[in-house]
Amino acid sequence: MLFWIAFGMSFQSLVFFKQQKTVSILLPAKSQDQETLFLTLLYVAFAFKLLDAFHILLTQIFFDIFFIDWERPQGRVNQPTQGGGAGASDAPVSIWRTLFIANEWNEIQTIRKTNTELQIFLVLFFLKVAGFEYLSTTDPFSRYSASADNEYIGEFSQVLRFAVLCIVFLSVEVVQWFFFAFIYERFFGDALGDFIDLCSMSNVSIFILENNRYGYYIHGRSVHGHADTNMLQMNEQLKREEDDLCGKRGLEPNSELQTFEIEVPAKFRQQYDNVVRPLRQAESQQQRRNMANSMGQDGRTTSLPASVEKRLLAYNTLNRFLSAFIDHSLRDLDYLVRDKLLFEHILNMELKDLPPPDKAIFYNDNGRSFNSVLLYGHEWTLMLFDLLMFAFVDSLAQDFVLAGVVTYLVAKILIIFRNKFGRKNITIKTLVDERFLI
Repeated sequence: MLFWIAFGMSFQSLVFFKQQKTVSILLPAKSQDQETLFLTLLYVAFAFKLLDAFHILLTQIFFDIFFIDWERPQGRVNQPTQGGGAGASDAPVSIWRTLFIANEWNEIQTIRKTNTELQIFLVLFFLKVAGFEYLSTTDPFSRYSASADNEYIGEFSQVLRFAVLCIVFLSVEVVQWFFFAFIYERFFGDALGDFIDLCSMSNVSIFILENNRYGYYIHGRSVHGHADTNMLQMNEQLKREEDDLCGKRGLEPNSELQTFEIEVPAKFRQQYDNVVRPLRQAESQQQRRNMANSMGQDGRTTSLPASVEKRLLAYNTLNRFLSAFIDHSLRDLDYLVRDKLLFEHILNMELKDLPPPDKAIFYNDNGRSFNSVLLYGHEWTLMLFDLLMFAFVDSLAQDFVLAGVVTYLVAKILIIFRNKFGRKNITIKTLVDERFLI
Protein backbone atom coordinates (compact mmCIF):
# COMPACT_ATOMS: atom_id res chain seq x y z
CA MET A 1 0.00 0.00 0.00
CA LEU A 2 2.85 2.37 0.75
CA PHE A 3 4.24 1.71 -2.71
CA TRP A 4 0.94 2.52 -4.40
CA ILE A 5 0.61 5.71 -2.34
CA ALA A 6 4.11 6.81 -3.35
CA PHE A 7 3.52 5.88 -6.97
CA GLY A 8 0.17 7.67 -7.02
CA MET A 9 1.71 10.85 -5.64
CA SER A 10 4.57 10.81 -8.12
CA PHE A 11 2.38 9.83 -11.08
CA GLN A 12 -0.01 12.69 -10.35
CA SER A 13 2.89 15.15 -10.31
CA LEU A 14 4.25 13.77 -13.58
CA VAL A 15 0.92 13.91 -15.42
CA PHE A 16 -0.29 17.29 -14.26
CA PHE A 17 3.02 19.16 -13.96
CA LYS A 18 4.34 18.47 -17.45
CA GLN A 19 2.98 20.44 -20.43
CA GLN A 20 1.44 23.19 -18.29
CA LYS A 21 0.57 26.34 -20.22
CA THR A 22 0.14 28.34 -17.04
CA VAL A 23 1.58 27.61 -13.62
CA SER A 24 -1.09 25.75 -11.66
CA ILE A 25 0.74 22.81 -10.03
CA LEU A 26 4.19 22.79 -8.47
CA LEU A 27 6.42 19.87 -7.67
CA PRO A 28 7.05 18.92 -4.03
CA ALA A 29 9.56 21.43 -2.71
CA LYS A 30 12.81 20.48 -1.02
CA SER A 31 12.82 23.68 1.01
CA GLN A 32 9.55 22.72 2.68
CA ASP A 33 10.59 19.06 3.26
CA GLN A 34 7.86 17.88 0.90
CA GLU A 35 10.30 15.84 -1.18
CA THR A 36 11.88 14.52 2.03
CA LEU A 37 8.47 13.27 3.14
CA PHE A 38 8.06 11.47 -0.19
CA LEU A 39 11.50 9.86 0.09
CA THR A 40 10.74 8.79 3.64
CA LEU A 41 7.62 7.05 2.39
CA LEU A 42 9.68 5.36 -0.32
CA TYR A 43 12.32 4.18 2.16
CA VAL A 44 9.74 2.74 4.54
CA ALA A 45 8.06 0.88 1.67
CA PHE A 46 11.43 -0.52 0.60
CA ALA A 47 12.27 -1.63 4.15
CA PHE A 48 8.99 -3.50 4.51
CA LYS A 49 9.37 -5.15 1.11
CA LEU A 50 12.92 -6.18 2.04
CA LEU A 51 11.52 -7.92 5.13
CA ASP A 52 8.85 -9.53 2.97
CA ALA A 53 11.45 -10.91 0.55
CA PHE A 54 13.55 -12.35 3.38
CA HIS A 55 10.46 -13.87 4.97
CA ILE A 56 9.66 -15.65 1.71
CA LEU A 57 13.21 -16.98 1.45
CA LEU A 58 13.24 -18.23 5.04
CA THR A 59 9.88 -19.91 4.55
CA GLN A 60 11.10 -21.65 1.40
CA ILE A 61 14.25 -23.11 2.94
CA PHE A 62 12.63 -24.67 6.01
CA PHE A 63 9.38 -26.26 4.80
CA ASP A 64 8.84 -30.03 5.06
CA ILE A 65 8.95 -32.06 1.86
CA PHE A 66 9.06 -35.76 1.11
CA PHE A 67 9.11 -37.81 -2.11
CA ILE A 68 6.71 -40.75 -1.82
CA ASP A 69 7.98 -43.69 -3.87
CA TRP A 70 5.08 -45.91 -4.95
CA GLU A 71 7.27 -48.49 -6.66
CA ARG A 72 7.05 -52.01 -5.24
CA PRO A 73 9.60 -54.84 -5.56
CA GLN A 74 9.23 -56.90 -8.72
CA GLY A 75 10.18 -60.45 -7.81
CA ARG A 76 12.67 -61.84 -5.31
CA VAL A 77 16.42 -62.32 -5.40
CA ASN A 78 18.87 -64.51 -3.51
CA GLN A 79 21.06 -62.67 -1.01
CA PRO A 80 23.87 -63.94 1.26
CA THR A 81 22.91 -64.23 4.94
CA GLN A 82 24.96 -63.71 8.06
CA GLY A 83 25.48 -67.46 8.49
CA GLY A 84 27.11 -67.77 5.09
CA GLY A 85 24.14 -69.28 3.27
CA ALA A 86 21.73 -67.74 0.83
CA GLY A 87 18.18 -66.55 1.33
CA ALA A 88 15.50 -65.01 -0.84
CA SER A 89 14.45 -61.40 -0.32
CA ASP A 90 12.46 -58.80 -2.22
CA ALA A 91 14.25 -57.33 -5.20
CA PRO A 92 15.53 -53.84 -4.34
CA VAL A 93 13.67 -50.85 -5.75
CA SER A 94 15.80 -48.41 -7.71
CA ILE A 95 16.48 -45.08 -6.00
CA TRP A 96 17.36 -43.34 -9.26
CA ARG A 97 13.78 -42.27 -9.97
CA THR A 98 13.63 -40.44 -6.64
CA LEU A 99 17.02 -38.86 -7.27
CA PHE A 100 15.84 -37.73 -10.69
CA ILE A 101 12.69 -36.12 -9.27
CA ALA A 102 14.77 -34.47 -6.54
CA ASN A 103 17.06 -32.98 -9.18
CA GLU A 104 14.14 -31.67 -11.21
CA TRP A 105 12.57 -30.17 -8.10
CA ASN A 106 15.88 -28.56 -7.25
CA GLU A 107 16.00 -26.99 -10.72
CA ILE A 108 12.52 -25.46 -10.60
CA GLN A 109 13.03 -23.99 -7.13
CA THR A 110 14.48 -20.74 -8.48
CA ILE A 111 12.76 -20.25 -11.83
CA ARG A 112 10.68 -17.08 -12.28
CA LYS A 113 8.00 -15.97 -14.70
CA THR A 114 10.19 -13.14 -15.96
CA ASN A 115 13.85 -12.83 -16.88
CA THR A 116 15.74 -10.53 -14.52
CA GLU A 117 18.55 -9.77 -16.97
CA LEU A 118 16.12 -8.86 -19.74
CA GLN A 119 14.03 -6.80 -17.33
CA ILE A 120 16.97 -4.66 -16.16
CA PHE A 121 18.35 -4.31 -19.69
CA LEU A 122 15.07 -3.10 -21.18
CA VAL A 123 14.42 -0.69 -18.31
CA LEU A 124 17.86 0.88 -18.74
CA PHE A 125 17.40 0.96 -22.50
CA PHE A 126 14.18 2.97 -22.28
CA LEU A 127 15.48 5.23 -19.51
CA LYS A 128 18.95 6.02 -20.87
CA VAL A 129 18.89 5.28 -24.61
CA ALA A 130 15.30 6.14 -25.48
CA GLY A 131 15.54 9.17 -23.21
CA PHE A 132 12.60 8.60 -20.87
CA GLU A 133 14.90 9.79 -18.09
CA TYR A 134 14.52 13.39 -19.31
CA LEU A 135 10.81 13.35 -18.54
CA SER A 136 11.77 13.74 -14.89
CA THR A 137 13.28 17.24 -15.13
CA THR A 138 11.78 20.04 -13.06
CA ASP A 139 10.77 22.11 -16.10
CA PRO A 140 7.25 21.73 -17.55
CA PHE A 141 8.46 20.42 -20.92
CA SER A 142 8.32 16.81 -22.11
CA ARG A 143 11.56 15.88 -23.86
CA TYR A 144 13.55 12.71 -24.52
CA SER A 145 16.99 14.27 -24.84
CA ALA A 146 18.99 17.14 -23.37
CA SER A 147 19.32 19.59 -26.24
CA ALA A 148 21.06 22.97 -26.08
CA ASP A 149 18.24 24.44 -28.18
CA ASN A 150 15.92 24.41 -25.21
CA GLU A 151 15.82 27.63 -23.26
CA TYR A 152 15.82 25.95 -19.89
CA ILE A 153 16.54 22.44 -18.67
CA GLY A 154 15.68 21.84 -15.05
CA GLU A 155 17.44 19.50 -12.67
CA PHE A 156 16.11 16.02 -12.08
CA SER A 157 13.28 15.62 -9.57
CA GLN A 158 13.32 12.65 -7.22
CA VAL A 159 9.53 12.46 -7.36
CA LEU A 160 9.38 12.48 -11.16
CA ARG A 161 12.28 10.03 -11.49
CA PHE A 162 10.34 7.56 -9.33
CA ALA A 163 7.21 8.00 -11.45
CA VAL A 164 9.07 7.48 -14.74
CA LEU A 165 10.95 4.49 -13.35
CA CYS A 166 7.74 2.83 -12.11
CA ILE A 167 5.94 3.35 -15.42
CA VAL A 168 8.80 1.89 -17.46
CA PHE A 169 9.52 -0.94 -15.02
CA LEU A 170 5.88 -2.03 -14.68
CA SER A 171 5.29 -1.79 -18.43
CA VAL A 172 8.25 -4.07 -19.21
CA GLU A 173 7.14 -6.47 -16.47
CA VAL A 174 3.59 -6.68 -17.83
CA VAL A 175 4.83 -7.39 -21.35
CA GLN A 176 7.18 -10.11 -20.08
CA TRP A 177 4.48 -11.68 -17.93
CA PHE A 178 1.95 -11.64 -20.81
CA PHE A 179 4.44 -13.30 -23.16
CA PHE A 180 5.35 -15.95 -20.59
CA ALA A 181 1.78 -16.76 -19.51
CA PHE A 182 -0.01 -16.70 -22.86
CA ILE A 183 2.69 -17.60 -25.39
CA TYR A 184 5.75 -19.29 -23.88
CA GLU A 185 3.95 -21.61 -21.44
CA ARG A 186 1.36 -22.59 -24.03
CA PHE A 187 3.60 -23.20 -27.05
CA PHE A 188 7.17 -23.71 -25.83
CA GLY A 189 7.33 -25.21 -22.36
CA ASP A 190 5.47 -25.36 -19.05
CA ALA A 191 8.04 -26.17 -16.37
CA LEU A 192 5.54 -27.00 -13.61
CA GLY A 193 3.26 -28.99 -15.91
CA ASP A 194 6.21 -30.97 -17.26
CA PHE A 195 7.36 -31.65 -13.71
CA ILE A 196 3.94 -33.04 -12.72
CA ASP A 197 3.97 -35.30 -15.79
CA LEU A 198 7.45 -36.47 -14.87
CA CYS A 199 6.25 -37.40 -11.37
CA SER A 200 3.53 -39.58 -12.90
CA MET A 201 5.98 -41.36 -15.18
CA SER A 202 8.46 -41.83 -12.30
CA ASN A 203 5.80 -43.18 -9.90
CA VAL A 204 6.77 -40.60 -7.27
CA SER A 205 4.42 -38.27 -5.40
CA ILE A 206 5.45 -35.17 -3.47
CA PHE A 207 4.09 -34.33 -0.02
CA ILE A 208 4.75 -30.76 1.16
CA LEU A 209 3.95 -29.09 4.48
CA GLU A 210 4.62 -25.38 4.09
CA ASN A 211 3.30 -24.66 7.57
CA ASN A 212 2.69 -26.82 10.60
CA ARG A 213 -0.61 -28.27 9.33
CA TYR A 214 -1.02 -26.82 5.85
CA GLY A 215 0.69 -27.72 2.63
CA TYR A 216 0.38 -29.27 -0.82
CA TYR A 217 0.28 -32.65 -2.47
CA ILE A 218 1.36 -33.61 -6.01
CA HIS A 219 -0.05 -37.00 -6.94
CA GLY A 220 2.49 -38.80 -9.09
CA ARG A 221 1.39 -42.40 -8.73
CA SER A 222 1.78 -44.22 -12.03
CA VAL A 223 -1.41 -45.53 -13.61
CA HIS A 224 0.64 -48.48 -14.88
CA GLY A 225 1.61 -49.72 -11.42
CA HIS A 226 5.36 -49.49 -11.89
CA ALA A 227 7.96 -47.25 -13.52
CA ASP A 228 11.17 -49.32 -13.25
CA THR A 229 11.04 -50.54 -16.82
CA ASN A 230 12.87 -50.44 -20.13
CA MET A 231 12.42 -48.09 -23.07
CA LEU A 232 10.05 -50.40 -24.96
CA GLN A 233 7.65 -50.84 -22.05
CA MET A 234 7.82 -47.12 -21.26
CA ASN A 235 6.68 -46.24 -24.78
CA GLU A 236 3.97 -48.89 -24.62
CA GLN A 237 2.71 -47.31 -21.39
CA LEU A 238 2.60 -43.90 -23.03
CA LYS A 239 0.74 -45.36 -25.99
CA ARG A 240 -1.88 -46.91 -23.71
CA GLU A 241 -2.45 -43.54 -22.10
CA GLU A 242 -2.81 -41.87 -25.49
CA ASP A 243 -5.39 -44.48 -26.50
CA ASP A 244 -7.21 -44.14 -23.16
CA LEU A 245 -6.69 -47.83 -22.37
CA CYS A 246 -5.74 -47.28 -18.72
CA GLY A 247 -6.86 -45.28 -15.73
CA LYS A 248 -6.42 -41.55 -15.31
CA ARG A 249 -3.58 -39.96 -13.40
CA GLY A 250 -5.70 -38.13 -10.83
CA LEU A 251 -5.92 -38.99 -7.16
CA GLU A 252 -9.61 -39.85 -7.38
CA PRO A 253 -11.09 -42.35 -9.87
CA ASN A 254 -11.77 -40.94 -13.35
CA SER A 255 -10.02 -37.68 -12.46
CA GLU A 256 -7.05 -35.95 -14.02
CA LEU A 257 -6.47 -33.61 -11.06
CA GLN A 258 -3.05 -34.22 -9.52
CA THR A 259 -2.39 -31.15 -7.36
CA PHE A 260 -4.05 -30.37 -4.05
CA GLU A 261 -3.89 -28.00 -1.13
CA ILE A 262 -3.98 -30.01 2.07
CA GLU A 263 -4.97 -29.31 5.64
CA VAL A 264 -3.92 -32.03 8.09
CA PRO A 265 -5.13 -32.60 11.66
CA ALA A 266 -2.90 -32.25 14.71
CA LYS A 267 -2.86 -36.02 15.12
CA PHE A 268 -1.33 -36.45 11.68
CA ARG A 269 1.29 -33.82 12.37
CA GLN A 270 2.24 -35.52 15.62
CA GLN A 271 2.76 -38.88 13.95
CA TYR A 272 4.64 -37.24 11.09
CA ASP A 273 7.03 -35.52 13.52
CA ASN A 274 7.61 -38.76 15.40
CA VAL A 275 8.68 -40.48 12.18
CA VAL A 276 10.89 -37.73 10.76
CA ARG A 277 12.64 -36.86 14.00
CA PRO A 278 15.65 -39.08 13.16
CA LEU A 279 15.90 -37.34 9.77
CA ARG A 280 16.24 -33.96 11.46
CA GLN A 281 18.92 -34.97 13.88
CA ALA A 282 22.40 -33.96 12.84
CA GLU A 283 24.74 -36.86 12.35
CA SER A 284 27.27 -35.18 14.62
CA GLN A 285 24.78 -35.49 17.49
CA GLN A 286 24.02 -39.13 16.85
CA GLN A 287 25.90 -42.07 18.27
CA ARG A 288 28.48 -43.49 15.90
CA ARG A 289 29.68 -47.04 16.13
CA ASN A 290 31.12 -49.62 13.79
CA MET A 291 28.48 -51.71 12.05
CA ALA A 292 30.84 -53.85 10.00
CA ASN A 293 29.05 -57.10 10.84
CA SER A 294 25.55 -55.80 11.58
CA MET A 295 22.44 -56.61 9.61
CA GLY A 296 20.88 -54.06 7.26
CA GLN A 297 17.21 -53.26 6.85
CA ASP A 298 16.66 -55.86 4.16
CA GLY A 299 18.59 -58.66 5.88
CA ARG A 300 21.91 -58.04 4.11
CA THR A 301 25.18 -57.29 5.87
CA THR A 302 26.17 -53.64 5.92
CA SER A 303 29.02 -51.49 7.16
CA LEU A 304 26.97 -48.31 7.45
CA PRO A 305 27.25 -46.23 10.64
CA ALA A 306 24.41 -46.41 13.13
CA SER A 307 23.35 -42.86 12.32
CA VAL A 308 22.88 -43.69 8.63
CA GLU A 309 20.98 -46.87 9.46
CA LYS A 310 18.67 -44.87 11.69
CA ARG A 311 17.98 -42.32 8.97
CA LEU A 312 17.31 -45.03 6.38
CA LEU A 313 14.86 -46.70 8.72
CA ALA A 314 13.08 -43.39 9.26
CA TYR A 315 12.94 -42.83 5.49
CA ASN A 316 11.33 -46.20 4.82
CA THR A 317 8.91 -45.75 7.71
CA LEU A 318 7.83 -42.33 6.49
CA ASN A 319 7.41 -43.61 2.94
CA ARG A 320 5.14 -46.41 4.15
CA PHE A 321 3.22 -44.06 6.46
CA LEU A 322 2.46 -41.47 3.74
CA SER A 323 1.69 -44.17 1.16
CA ALA A 324 -0.82 -45.77 3.52
CA PHE A 325 -2.33 -42.38 4.31
CA ILE A 326 -2.89 -41.53 0.65
CA ASP A 327 -4.35 -45.01 0.07
CA HIS A 328 -6.89 -44.59 2.93
CA SER A 329 -5.22 -47.52 4.69
CA LEU A 330 -4.82 -45.91 8.12
CA ARG A 331 -7.75 -46.65 10.39
CA ASP A 332 -7.22 -43.63 12.66
CA LEU A 333 -6.25 -41.13 9.93
CA ASP A 334 -8.08 -40.37 6.71
CA TYR A 335 -8.85 -37.45 4.41
CA LEU A 336 -11.66 -35.92 2.41
CA VAL A 337 -11.40 -34.32 -1.04
CA ARG A 338 -13.31 -31.06 -1.49
CA ASP A 339 -13.54 -28.00 -3.69
CA LYS A 340 -12.91 -24.58 -2.21
CA LEU A 341 -15.77 -22.12 -2.12
CA LEU A 342 -15.60 -18.89 -4.08
CA PHE A 343 -14.97 -16.76 -1.00
CA GLU A 344 -12.32 -19.21 0.18
CA HIS A 345 -10.47 -18.65 -3.09
CA ILE A 346 -10.86 -14.87 -2.85
CA LEU A 347 -9.86 -14.58 0.82
CA ASN A 348 -7.30 -17.42 0.64
CA MET A 349 -8.64 -18.98 3.83
CA GLU A 350 -10.96 -21.79 4.90
CA LEU A 351 -14.47 -20.79 5.97
CA LYS A 352 -16.02 -24.22 6.55
CA ASP A 353 -16.57 -25.80 9.93
CA LEU A 354 -13.56 -27.59 11.35
CA PRO A 355 -13.18 -31.15 10.02
CA PRO A 356 -13.20 -34.14 12.41
CA PRO A 357 -9.96 -34.41 14.43
CA ASP A 358 -8.85 -37.50 12.49
CA LYS A 359 -9.73 -36.17 9.02
CA ALA A 360 -7.46 -34.21 6.68
CA ILE A 361 -8.86 -32.06 3.88
CA PHE A 362 -7.53 -32.18 0.32
CA TYR A 363 -8.71 -29.14 -1.63
CA ASN A 364 -8.84 -29.59 -5.38
CA ASP A 365 -6.32 -27.21 -6.90
CA ASN A 366 -6.43 -26.24 -10.55
CA GLY A 367 -3.94 -23.40 -10.12
CA ARG A 368 -0.89 -25.36 -8.92
CA SER A 369 -0.76 -23.58 -5.58
CA PHE A 370 2.32 -25.58 -4.60
CA ASN A 371 4.32 -22.93 -6.49
CA SER A 372 4.11 -20.83 -3.31
CA VAL A 373 7.09 -22.84 -2.01
CA LEU A 374 8.99 -21.85 -5.17
CA LEU A 375 10.12 -18.44 -6.38
CA TYR A 376 7.76 -19.06 -9.29
CA GLY A 377 4.76 -18.37 -7.08
CA HIS A 378 6.01 -15.01 -5.78
CA GLU A 379 6.65 -13.12 -8.98
CA TRP A 380 4.71 -10.03 -7.91
CA THR A 381 6.58 -9.76 -4.59
CA LEU A 382 9.97 -10.26 -6.21
CA MET A 383 9.16 -7.81 -9.00
CA LEU A 384 8.09 -5.16 -6.50
CA PHE A 385 11.22 -5.81 -4.46
CA ASP A 386 13.40 -5.31 -7.56
CA LEU A 387 11.55 -2.10 -8.41
CA LEU A 388 11.89 -0.66 -4.91
CA MET A 389 15.55 -1.67 -4.77
CA PHE A 390 16.08 0.10 -8.09
CA ALA A 391 14.28 3.22 -6.81
CA PHE A 392 16.09 3.15 -3.46
CA VAL A 393 19.58 3.09 -5.01
CA ASP A 394 18.60 5.75 -7.56
CA SER A 395 17.29 8.04 -4.81
CA LEU A 396 20.71 7.89 -3.16
CA ALA A 397 22.93 8.16 -6.25
CA GLN A 398 20.61 9.60 -8.92
CA ASP A 399 22.11 7.17 -11.39
CA PHE A 400 19.84 4.70 -13.17
CA VAL A 401 22.76 2.60 -14.46
CA LEU A 402 24.22 2.10 -10.99
CA ALA A 403 20.76 1.32 -9.63
CA GLY A 404 20.23 -1.30 -12.36
CA VAL A 405 23.59 -2.98 -11.66
CA VAL A 406 22.93 -3.11 -7.89
CA THR A 407 19.40 -4.45 -8.44
CA TYR A 408 20.71 -7.19 -10.73
CA LEU A 409 23.41 -8.22 -8.25
CA VAL A 410 20.97 -8.32 -5.32
CA ALA A 411 18.51 -10.42 -7.35
CA LYS A 412 21.27 -12.89 -8.21
CA ILE A 413 22.41 -13.08 -4.58
CA LEU A 414 18.88 -13.91 -3.46
CA ILE A 415 18.65 -16.67 -6.08
CA ILE A 416 22.02 -18.10 -5.01
CA PHE A 417 20.92 -17.99 -1.38
CA ARG A 418 17.61 -19.68 -2.22
CA ASN A 419 19.30 -22.37 -4.31
CA LYS A 420 22.04 -23.18 -1.80
CA PHE A 421 19.83 -23.52 1.26
CA GLY A 422 16.98 -25.05 -0.74
CA ARG A 423 19.35 -27.87 -1.71
CA LYS A 424 20.26 -28.39 1.93
CA ASN A 425 16.59 -28.50 2.89
CA ILE A 426 15.96 -31.22 0.30
CA THR A 427 18.89 -33.20 1.68
CA ILE A 428 17.73 -32.90 5.29
CA LYS A 429 14.03 -33.54 4.75
CA THR A 430 14.13 -36.25 2.05
CA LEU A 431 17.45 -38.04 2.70
CA VAL A 432 18.60 -37.38 -0.87
CA ASP A 433 22.36 -36.97 -0.74
CA GLU A 434 23.38 -33.47 -1.80
CA ARG A 435 26.11 -34.96 -4.01
CA PHE A 436 23.36 -36.25 -6.33
CA LEU A 437 21.80 -32.78 -6.74
CA ILE A 438 23.55 -31.41 -9.80
